Amino acid sequence: MGKYVIHENDIETKQLPGRSHKMVLRPDNIGSKNMCAGVAVFPANKHAPSHVHEKEEEMLYVLAGEGNMYFNGKAEPIKEGTFMFVPKAVEHSLEATTDNDLKVFYVFSPPTVQGSYDK
Repeated sequence: MGKYVIHENDIETKQLPGRSHKMVLRPDNIGSKNMCAGVAVFPANKHAPSHVHEKEEEMLYVLAGEGNMYFNGKAEPIKEGTFMFVPKAVEHSLEATTDNDLKVFYVFSPPTVQGSYDK
């Protein structure tokens, strides 16, 4: 039987434009076939660049912090406990609007390569 439990601290942080990123559950480490998941941290009072996932849907959940989620340039306020859904091919970005970092949990389906969608 493969490994089915992993802690985010066991994964190396990758710096992506405007955020630090840990893709914790991936096909190459946990054997998932239809999704991948992880956590991203957006620095306080910063807006990460927008991007598009051409083939993947994304679900996000705010673990800590407050900010805005932008969909095609339109802001939606978010805070701890907020769920967000991003359909494929929709431009989106996140912004932390306080002096605290914004930390989100995310899931992609189908799985994607970390950062492959950044401009």
